[in-house]
Amino acid sequence: MLRDKYISFLVYSLSAVGFIEMYIALFPSISQQAGQIDQMIKSFPPEFFKAMNMDPSALSFSTLESYLSTEYMSFLWPILAIVFAISMANYISANEIDKGTIETLASLPAKRIRIFMERYFTGLLLIAGFSVISLFGAIPFAILHDANFILSNFVTASVGSFMFIWAIYSLAVLSSVVFSEKGKASMATSGILILMYVINIISSLNDSLKDLSYVSFFNYFSGSELLAKNIYPEYIFLVFGGFAIISTIIAAIWFNNRDLSV
Repeated sequence: MLRDKYISFLVYSLSAVGFIEMYIALFPSISQQAGQIDQMIKSFPPEFFKAMNMDPSALSFSTLESYLSTEYMSFLWPILAIVFAISMANYISANEIDKGTIETLASLPAKRIRIFMERYFTGLLLIAGFSVISLFGAIPFAILHDANFILSNFVTASVGSFMFIWAIYSLAVLSSVVFSEKGKASMATSGILILMYVINIISSLNDSLKDLSYVSFFNYFSGSELLAKNIYPEYIFLVFGGFAIISTIIAAIWFNNRDLSV
């Protein structure tokens, strides 16, 4: 199981680094046309930026941080992070049930809660590693392509991104211990996240529904604020950290008490 986890970690981390290299390799030529591109972006309707959870004031191709926050952090990175978090969470129990090896896990002399916490924190450590590699991986390529960068922005982006993926990982862990099939666990987490994304879009486009945005993770995660502006979105630590801790406690209790044979 650990071997599979590490292979997944390497695959997703290297994929993220590969995409970063592709974007940064294009940056020198794109930055030369930054003025024209910025003007084109300004012509987009405000509703477009709200729907994409982007801050138009931070959308610029003149700096590496704003460029990556638009091209990488706004869409591609969240997808990689979400899929990786769900795959890590399924190793808690759903994978074991699918493979029919859960009886072996249940027969171990160690307490269930200890088994859960060991697996949870192993996954969390890999999640943290992915958050660092998938963003700090840009720095060597920036040096290679002679692109200026601000280190503190990448520190902020890494920390904020970890909080986002930690909350998703904990949600996926809860789904993994509740459902007996990996497919159901993954679909439950994916369904909740899709619903959150839709709610965030609807609330951003309709002022009368704007309070709905508070139930969406995507309201508290903004690549443009983290990487381009070097600031943390409001309540990011309280919401993501609080949700992750509560979900983990519930998941641990559920795992400790459930019948692992079904």
